[in-house]
Amino acid sequence: MRELAGTFKALADPTRLRILNLLLRSPLCVCEMERLLDLPQPLLSRHLAYLRNYGWVESQRDGMRVNYQINEKQRLIAELRPFLLRQFEGDAVGRADLRALESAVHRRIERTRGHERDTHARS
Repeated sequence: MRELAGTFKALADPTRLRILNLLLRSPLCVCEMERLLDLPQPLLSRHLAYLRNYGWVESQRDGMRVNYQINEKQRLIAELRPFLLRQFEGDAVGRADLRALESAVHRRIERTRGHERDTHARS
């Protein structure tokens, strides 16, 4: 019962739901979420720590960056994922966050392609 109560506590905040909306689709670092959600880093870090403590997300340090992703080992995530995705897609804020994510992913791909072209041109 404690796990279930913790799950719903973790979901009971709009900021944490916005974070989950993004992380259900792509791993991200705090700096990326800061830009996508237009929220300050300390606020995001506090909510990410809450989600990590309840088993929703995992973090991995990569130099100065901390990358976050959904904890796929958390059994309730598999069961709630389809429901959450439908809810996020039906919500105006959720859709706006997804558009921002898609745009950021597109820019990341373009930067990677540009870097690869530059590297090949120098070879």
